[in-house]
Amino acid sequence: MTGVFNDSYAATYDTVYAEKNYAAECKAVENLIAKFGRGEARKMLDLGCGTGRHAVIFAGDGFDVTGVDQSESMVARARDRATQMKLGANPKFLCGDIRNFPATSPFDVAVMNFNVIGYMASNDDALGALGAARKNLRQNGLLIADFWYGPAVVTDPPGENTREFETGDVRVVRFSSGLHLPDRQCCEITVKVTRLQGDRVLDEALETHRVRYFFPLELELMLRVSGFQLMALTGFPDIDAPVSARKWAAAVVAVAI
Repeated sequence: MTGVFNDSYAATYDTVYAEKNYAAECKAVENLIAKFGRGEARKMLDLGCGTGRHAVIFAGDGFDVTGVDQSESMVARARDRATQMKLGANPKFLCGDIRNFPATSPFDVAVMNFNVIGYMASNDDALGALGAARKNLRQNGLLIADFWYGPAVVTDPPGENTREFETGDVRVVRFSSGLHLPDRQCCEITVKVTRLQGDRVLDEALETHRVRYFFPLELELMLRVSGFQLMALTGFPDIDAPVSARKWAAAVVAVAI
């Protein structure tokens, strides 16, 4: 988890993911809450909130959101976003470690968006994050997390990808290269983001992200050990689709017991 999402990378994060359909993902989560929720679901804990793109949508839809992220740079951008949007009830953003974040009162829902759970590469980290989520939830509260579905990653390992984006007269080039480490059940994704003005390089950010993938039986066991009951595994953001070995994106729904 350390050494990623630093200042230079965080500065281009929203540009690189500008086309990501955050609204559709939030709608999928809200539909899962409506389907599996037990009792009121108003207080939401957004673990690994990043620059707050999901959180501000949830807040706009009426949730009382608290976002937590380890990256001070990402949290600062999340706070700026919420302030600029002037929402009726602004989400709160805190800098902290999702493996041991202590809340002052229990939440109704905890979410881990954009494969946050995948950054918990070791069993200790994954169980730490799930255990902390459970401690911050009321009984019968929900945990919803999207993740990389193991059978799909093994079937179609990562490769190389280059994408370009323009913001004014600045061009942003994002190159990613994935190394599959099956014995460690993860992928090492090296990301290089370059900002150019004409032919002049303004700055570059290079980070390597170790991201874990999960299989259904281990997820069920980890959730049980952490105080949850597995409710559903679905495709994501199309939650009406089953998990598939042809698609990496999946979501898990669990209830605190």
